[in-house]
Amino acid sequence: MAWRDSRTQRGRLAIFSLAIVAGIAALVAIHSLKASVRTGVATQAKALLGSDLQISSRQPISEPDAAKLAARAKRVSREISFSSMLYFPGADAARLVQVRGIQGDYPFYGQVETTPAGAWERLRSGRGILLEPALLEQFNAKVGDNVKLGAIELPILGIVNKPPPRSSRFSGFAPEAYVALADLARTGLLGTTSLAFYCLHLELSPGADPQETKGAVLAAFPEATWRLETPQDRRDTLGDALDHFEQYLSLIALAAFVLGVIGVAGAVHAHVSRRAPTVAILRCLGCPADLAFSIYLAQAAALGALGALLGAAVGIGLHLGVLARYGQLLPVALRPAPEWPVAAQTTAAGFAVCCGFALLPLLRVRRISPAATLRQSAALDRVTGWWRAWPVYLLLAALLTLLALVNAPDWKRALGMVAGLGVAFGILIAVAQGLVLAARRLVRPTWPYLVRQGISNLHRPHNQTLLFLLSLGLGTFLLLTVLLTNNLLTQRLAVANSPDSPNVYLIDVQPDQVEAVSALVRSLQLPVLESAPMVTMRLQSMRGVPVRQLEQQGAVPKWVLQREFRSTYRDHLNATETLAAGEWLTRVPDPNGPVPVSLEEGIAKDLHAGLGDELVFDVQGVPVRARITSLRKVDWSRFNLNFYMVFPPGVLEGAPGFHVLTTRVAAGMSSGDLQRALVRKFPNVTAIDLTLILATIRGMLEKISRVVSVLAGFTVAAGLPILAGTLLNGRDQRLYESVLLRTLGASAGQVRVILMIEYATLGTLSALAGVVLAAAANAALALFVFDGNPWPDPPLLAVAFAAVIGVALLGGLALSRGVCRHPPLKILRGTAQPG
Repeated sequence: MAWRDSRTQRGRLAIFSLAIVAGIAALVAIHSLKASVRTGVATQAKALLGSDLQISSRQPISEPDAAKLAARAKRVSREISFSSMLYFPGADAARLVQVRGIQGDYPFYGQVETTPAGAWERLRSGRGILLEPALLEQFNAKVGDNVKLGAIELPILGIVNKPPPRSSRFSGFAPEAYVALADLARTGLLGTTSLAFYCLHLELSPGADPQETKGAVLAAFPEATWRLETPQDRRDTLGDALDHFEQYLSLIALAAFVLGVIGVAGAVHAHVSRRAPTVAILRCLGCPADLAFSIYLAQAAALGALGALLGAAVGIGLHLGVLARYGQLLPVALRPAPEWPVAAQTTAAGFAVCCGFALLPLLRVRRISPAATLRQSAALDRVTGWWRAWPVYLLLAALLTLLALVNAPDWKRALGMVAGLGVAFGILIAVAQGLVLAARRLVRPTWPYLVRQGISNLHRPHNQTLLFLLSLGLGTFLLLTVLLTNNLLTQRLAVANSPDSPNVYLIDVQPDQVEAVSALVRSLQLPVLESAPMVTMRLQSMRGVPVRQLEQQGAVPKWVLQREFRSTYRDHLNATETLAAGEWLTRVPDPNGPVPVSLEEGIAKDLHAGLGDELVFDVQGVPVRARITSLRKVDWSRFNLNFYMVFPPGVLEGAPGFHVLTTRVAAGMSSGDLQRALVRKFPNVTAIDLTLILATIRGMLEKISRVVSVLAGFTVAAGLPILAGTLLNGRDQRLYESVLLRTLGASAGQVRVILMIEYATLGTLSALAGVVLAAAANAALALFVFDGNPWPDPPLLAVAFAAVIGVALLGGLALSRGVCRHPPLKILRGTAQPG
C-alpha cells in the first residue's frame, strides 16, 4: 500500500530523500575527515616523540630496570644529554651546547635530515659529531673541521637540518650537538656533570597501546622518579590548533546534519498535508488510524534508508575529494582511503535521527478523520497537541544527544550543544507564537488592504508561520554560527601565527649587560621585543609539607616536585596572560609575611594548589616563603616569554640569575650576524634561533586556517539548498489561497505584493532571531571552547541579516509563479499542477 500510494508523489518524495542525502553526506564526509585527521595526528605524534614511550630521569637508569623495561618493547635506544662547552680550534672560541649522545636506531618514527645526506647513519658508528647550522655559521666552521668535546676531538660529519625530537622548546637553552653514546663515554664528561638527562626510547610491539604501557610501567616501578611521555602527551603540548580544528569539524558536522533534518521534517510535513484527503478516504473505507500511520511511516523509512545510503556514498566521495583536492593543506599527512567504520556508524545514526524527525509531522496522520472527505479543512484542523507527542519529543532529544555525543569531545560539550539547540527551538517557537498573536491584534482596518492581507496571512488557518520561522530561523542560526566560528578560529590561529612574535632568544644576559646587549640588537636593525629576568628555584614544601613527604604521598607528580622552575618578577601581565582567579599584586604587602606569587593555572592543577596556599621555594640555597595570590591563564601556543611562576618586584632582585631578551629576524634572513656580534662582545650570551621551528608551526596554522575556510564554505553550500526546499514546502497551500484571491478579482501583481509582505515579515523576524542566536552562540563558543574574542563581526551579521530577508522574498516570488501561469479555474479543479 505504501508503494502504491507513492506512485503519484515520487517526484515530491524525492525532495524528501534529497534532504536526507544532503544531511547524511555532510555528516559522513565531515566525520570521515575527522577520523582521517585523528589517524594522521596519531601517526605524526609518534614522529614528534620519535618513539612509543620515552622514559627520562635525572639519575642513571639501572641495568636491571633497563632490562625489565626493554622486555616490554620491540626496540630500545639509549640517550644521555647534558650541557657542556664545545671548543672550535679554528676560531679559538668555545660555545655552550646541549650534547646528545644516542645509541641505537632512534628515532623509530620520522626522519632526521642532514647535510650531507646519510650523516645521521654514519654518526651511529661513532668517531664524529653533528651540529646545528647556527654553530657552523657562528664560528665560520665547515664540514670536516675538528671540534673538541671534553677530552677528545671529533670531525664535523655534517649539519642537522631536521633534528630528532627535542625534549623541550628551548632544548636546554643551547644549540644541540649529536654524538654516538660510545664517543660520549670517551669524552670524560659524564663523571663531571650532575645535570645529565638519561633517557630510554621504546618502540612497542604492533598493537600495544603506549598509554596503557605507561600506566603499567608506573605501576611496576612505584618508587621510580622517572618522567614518562607518550606520543599523546607530546601531541597535547603542541597547543590548541589541532584541538580547535577537530572541534570546528564537530560543529559543522552537527550544523550540516541539523539542517538536513530540518529539511526532512519540512518535507514530511508538506507530504502529509498533500495526502490528507487520501488518508481521509482510507479512513472512510475502514482503514484504522494506526494502519494509515504505518503506510506513511513505511514511505518515510524507505525513502530515509535510500537517502541514507545515497548520502553515505556521496559523503565518502566528498571525503575522498576533499583529501585529493585539499589534503596537502592539512597539517598532517592523511591516508586517502574511505573510513568505512565511521561511514557505517554515522549513516546508521543519521538514519535514526531522520526517522525520528519524520515521526513528528507523521503523527498528524493519526488525527485525520473520515469527515475530511466532506470538508478538506477537517484534515488539517485537528493537530496533535504537544502533550500527546511528548514520547516523540523525548525520542528526538535522546537522538540529538546521541548525535552530539558522537560529535563532541566530551559529554559536557555535547549537552551544551543540545541545550543550545533546545534554547534556539524554544526562542523561535516563542517568536512565532508572538508574531501570530501580534498579527491578529495589531492589524487595523485603516491599513491598506494589501498590507492587511499580507499580515493577516500570518495567523490564517493552516498558516506555516511556526514551520517557516523554525526552518529559516534555525537555518540562519546554524549557518551563521558556522561562519562566525570560522572567523573566530581563523582570528585565533592568526594570533598564534602573529608575525610580531619573537623567533630569536638571547639567554644568560647578565643584569649589567641588559642595556648593552639591547643596544647591540638595535644597532643591527632588530627590535628588542621582550626582556625578562629569570631566577631558578625548586619547591621545598607546600602547605607545610616537605617535598619528600609529598613524593611519598603520590598525589602530586614527581616530575613537578623535582623540576627546577625558571621564574621571573614583574608588576604587569603579559599579552599572553589573563588573570583567571585571585588578585594581581604589584608589591609585597607585608615585608615580614609570605611574598605573593602568581601561578599558571596548569601547574597549579598539577600541584593541587590553590589560592591562599603557602609554598616554600629553595632559591639557590635561600628559602623563600610565598603565598599564592592569583592564578593566570597562559597562551603557550605563542612563543613569548611565559613563566609558571611570577613574583612581584622587590623579592628576587638579589638572587643569582640572568635576563632573557627576545627579538625577531625578518623572514628569509639569518641570525648569524647577531650571533657573531654576540660572540665578539658578549661571549657568555647564548642566542637560540627558533626561525625554522616557528616557520614549520606557521605553515601548519596557515594550512589549518585555509581548510577551515573551505569547510565553512562547504557547509553553507550544502545548507542553502535545504533551506530553499523548506521555503517551497508550503507551496500548494499558498497557491490555492492565492488563486482564491485571484478568483475574487485580485490581480497577479496584488497577489505577489501580499506574498512579499508576508514573506518579508517572516524573513525579517527569522533573520533577527537567527542573527541574535548566532551572536550568542559565537560568544559562548569563544569563551568556553576556542578562547577567543566573544564579539562577532558586525559586517557579517549585517550581510547575513539582509541575505536571509532576500532569500525569504525570493521564496515568496517563487511561490507566486504558478498563479500567473495557469487560469485559477484549472488549479481549483486540480487539472493543473501548481509550479
